[in-house]
Amino acid sequence: MPHFAKDIRTVPNQITLARIVLLGVGVACYFQGQIGLGLIFGALAGVTDYLDGIIARRTGQVTYLGAILDQFSDLLLEATCLLLLVEHPLGPPPWLLLVYLFREFWATTIRRFMAAHGIDIKSSFLGKLKTNMVGWGFIPWFVYVTDFIPVIGPYAHILGMIGLYGGLAVGYVSGWQYTRQFIAGYDKLESAD
Repeated sequence: MPHFAKDIRTVPNQITLARIVLLGVGVACYFQGQIGLGLIFGALAGVTDYLDGIIARRTGQVTYLGAILDQFSDLLLEATCLLLLVEHPLGPPPWLLLVYLFREFWATTIRRFMAAHGIDIKSSFLGKLKTNMVGWGFIPWFVYVTDFIPVIGPYAHILGMIGLYGGLAVGYVSGWQYTRQFIAGYDKLESAD
């Protein structure tokens, strides 16, 4: 059986694909006014980010496809949530989406470029921390903007701001780490020519 067909069927990769489906269902619920269900599906989508990696490592099912799908699913989840938030009057300012996208496009581009030249820029602890802070910061922010649990709204807003703004700050620090690795790798590539 070809590698792609085999790898797409692994349990961890199926869990990663489920993240995309759960996100879609959560967004549909959000637009239908089913805020609670949307939050539940969004949180479940976030939990799959832990499950796929844990299961892949414990069962020896770590694949290149899994790494690609995981990164894509993370970016899709984060960008979708941020897009929904910035369009809401109580959400963060729209320019924040551009700040987020700039970092993500840059980090993805330099990591893929170096990978194409045999140099692996692995995800750093700070990069993973960024993903967690931003991802879990969305839940309280959605609780706030949708007035889902009014009594905790102001506190949810503060938690959401800490998660999102703090996560983006950590993301830029990790982006700088990736950039330094890119520069060192690029210099090696140019020296080899």
